[in-house]
Amino acid sequence: ARLRPQRLTLHHSSASASFVRAHGSSHILSQANMPSLRLCVLALAAVASGFLAPQTHQRATAMRAAATISAKDVSALRKESGAGMMDCKKALVEADGDKEKAAEWLRVKGLASAGKKEGRATKEGLVETYVHTGGKLGVMVEVNCETDFVSKGDKFKELTKMLAMQIAACPAVEYVKTEDIGEDARDRERAIEMKNEDLAGKPDNIKEKMVEGRVNKMFKEKVLLEQAYIKDPSMTVADYVASFVAVLGENIQVARFVKFGLGETYTGPDNNDG
Repeated sequence: ARLRPQRLTLHHSSASASFVRAHGSSHILSQANMPSLRLCVLALAAVASGFLAPQTHQRATAMRAAATISAKDVSALRKESGAGMMDCKKALVEADGDKEKAAEWLRVKGLASAGKKEGRATKEGLVETYVHTGGKLGVMVEVNCETDFVSKGDKFKELTKMLAMQIAACPAVEYVKTEDIGEDARDRERAIEMKNEDLAGKPDNIKEKMVEGRVNKMFKEKVLLEQAYIKDPSMTVADYVASFVAVLGENIQVARFVKFGLGETYTGPDNNDG
């Protein structure tokens, strides 16, 4: 009777040894090591948050910077650098609004070269055509660059094709740039605007300011380079051309264009006149 408990104890010890061999000591010790395991998990979480937090902070800072960049600063940087509007805005965001650092960022990226290339001779280029679906509207545009090498490249051909399509999509466009508008054309429009009834009784200086504003707005709709680019309205056609100047490294100028509308020269009788 006394030996029976010993055999039971021995049997229990044997079972424990078998369990350890089958499952490994880590399973038995896991309960004892739980506090250490929890500490490890907490430590790893803290390290991970250390990596993620700076990125979240950077994104938030970039969003705040973008919101504080004024259109006036973007326009000034564009005038100084010759780069596109969107490139100038991105540069100002990257530089936290610092104009000098933004200009340096544009130079490093090779985007601040458009303005400096404007004085170079442009004797090469392409004459591109575009006929709209249905064959009732056609456009021919001459775009100039500096070298024959660039004019034969795919990027320059892409630019000329898109400009021809842009002209076809803008029926009001008559001029390439603002400087092409003659003073006589402006005078005619001023005279027409002066006759508007809503100006009656207003002082002459007020009339002149209102008329000048209306005339400038009207002509802006007729200038190709001032139009919103059809594939990205956030940039103008001038910005679009400037982006190719930066990529191709040459002065690029839109020289002239002409539009053809089917039947616009017909002067005979209308078919409906009987």
